[in-house]
Amino acid sequence: MIEICDVTKKFDDFPCLEHVSLTIPGGTVYGLVGENGAGKSTLLRLVAGIYRTDQGEIRVGGEKSSSPAAKQKLFYMPDHQYYEKNATPLSIGSFYKTFYSQFAMEEYRYLLERFGLGEEAPVAAFSKGMKKQMFVAAAICAGTDYLLCDEVFDGLDPQIRRMVNELLKNTASARGMTVLIVSHYLEELEQICTAKGFLHRGKILREEEWKRLG
Repeated sequence: MIEICDVTKKFDDFPCLEHVSLTIPGGTVYGLVGENGAGKSTLLRLVAGIYRTDQGEIRVGGEKSSSPAAKQKLFYMPDHQYYEKNATPLSIGSFYKTFYSQFAMEEYRYLLERFGLGEEAPVAAFSKGMKKQMFVAAAICAGTDYLLCDEVFDGLDPQIRRMVNELLKNTASARGMTVLIVSHYLEELEQICTAKGFLHRGKILREEEWKRLG
């Protein structure tokens, strides 16, 4: 379970999130939709323990999101991925293996092949979509209880998008994994998510309120 309790986050004097409360039950594929600048990525970084709240608390599997115990339980996939200059898919898999002892390297290599990604190819030469595919493979193989995805479908062509959709749904179902996906495309979230929420200008809205915004 992910518990977000009365969370406020400001940057300088700008309130990015204001009194956000949200509970995501275990085993849920939860989609959080909102326009650009709504605070989605900030909330995801707070859940991942990258940012600290100014007010309120976030717990992941009962642990404070900033704790090492919580970070071991989750895999965070940002919209813009980070890697070393000379990284290859295989070296990135080896890196994650050092952090996640349960990382399934053989399954990771299988998924790389399925996506058509050379495991020794330079990641710097990959398109945005190819990088997304590689990190989706890593996220699935990390073996965590929680997966946080920021705009996971952005940059993917329709065929790969469907493949990623099925991989995430099947993995979540098979392992009881909790997945939190943020996006500004409601249609994409409706295809994969078992529950969804709406974020607008740093506040959680009810679905009818979101629809009134047009």
